[in-house]
Amino acid sequence: MKRHLTVLLGLACLVAVARSQGIEESGCVGCHLELDPPASTPAELFSSDIHALAGFGCQDCHGGDPEAWDYDEAKDPATGFIGIPTGRKVVEVCGRCHADPDLIRRYNPNLPTDQIAKYWTSGHGKSLMQGNTEVAQCASCHGTHAIKRSDDPGSPVYHNNVANTCGECHANPLLMNKFDINSQVVAQYRGSVHGTALLLHGDVAAPTCNDCHGNHGAAPPEVGSIQEVCGACHVNNQTLYNQTKMGKMFSTKGMHGCVVCHTAHDIQPPNDSMISADPGGVCGRCHQPSDPGAIQAGQMRSLLDSLNNALVEANRALDEAENRGLEVEDLLFDLQTATSFMIHSRTKVHTYEANKIREEVEPGMELVSNVVHGVSLLMRDFLIRRIGLGVATIFISFLALVLYLYIRTLDKSQ
Repeated sequence: MKRHLTVLLGLACLVAVARSQGIEESGCVGCHLELDPPASTPAELFSSDIHALAGFGCQDCHGGDPEAWDYDEAKDPATGFIGIPTGRKVVEVCGRCHADPDLIRRYNPNLPTDQIAKYWTSGHGKSLMQGNTEVAQCASCHGTHAIKRSDDPGSPVYHNNVANTCGECHANPLLMNKFDINSQVVAQYRGSVHGTALLLHGDVAAPTCNDCHGNHGAAPPEVGSIQEVCGACHVNNQTLYNQTKMGKMFSTKGMHGCVVCHTAHDIQPPNDSMISADPGGVCGRCHQPSDPGAIQAGQMRSLLDSLNNALVEANRALDEAENRGLEVEDLLFDLQTATSFMIHSRTKVHTYEANKIREEVEPGMELVSNVVHGVSLLMRDFLIRRIGLGVATIFISFLALVLYLYIRTLDKSQ
């Protein structure tokens, strides 16, 4: 009796919520709420689903007669009942609406209707088409009965959650081994400069899996497109790289553009030590120390180090002057400009030419030299003022002493 009361109370609550949200009461919900989990779970979750909120019901995906409360009548194949869709059927069910522009336009005119077509071009879709039911399909990423908008932080496809969602499969070694796919890529991404920026520091501008691989048309970037993928964010680097002989040679030899130096998923913050054929440098992956390419890399590194070291020294000198209370505003502006030349020179690394880097380093060095000289003048003036103040203090003290002694002499004589 208590169980029936609990079920009826739960059903009444769900119906109330459903009616308040415009969801039509159905026999599907009523019957499933009387069942034990997991059979009752879909009915409990569906009230918050984006489709339910838009007025769609169970029958729109599963078929059947939602007005029938009899099991056989509700699930009569004649009513179009298909039960739980799996594999290709999931894509077909979702595609009935999401590939229909006229229907989608009634609910969200901005929602694209080519997702299904793109999915069939993806690595997932092609594999599913060949009969592999272990690959991801719509429900694998978006969920089933509690689907949320992609911009909802609770959605599995929300920007900050994508890596975890992809990791449900791609971090599973037992599953990935079947397809000869590296199961460490998600862990590598989490430890990368992109992953730490997004997942640890909350920088939503940092890319996640689908920014590089695509969404519904997900596929590994091809050799010729990797620099285009990276260039979507790193525009200047891509422009320089595409103009180089090195870039064209990489493409001819089937080498993966940016990945040669930066890797694919375990991308670390770039630093000047990478520009070397010595151990720890990336140039040594292709070049011997005596190669012209390695010699060019050494020249590039030397130019970068010279400006960087000069900037460190100028910053130290400027800090010392500022701590002494000296006016350094103009010098600080020059130093910031020199720092921008340092940034530009590092970008020019993607030209693979020392002369291109020299074009940025030389004006930067000139500015740094001006800053150091300016600080030197300020410190000299400061020192002169300190010495002058010291001399003046001693002289005044001497006069005061003489005056004191003279006054005492007068006192004695009186």
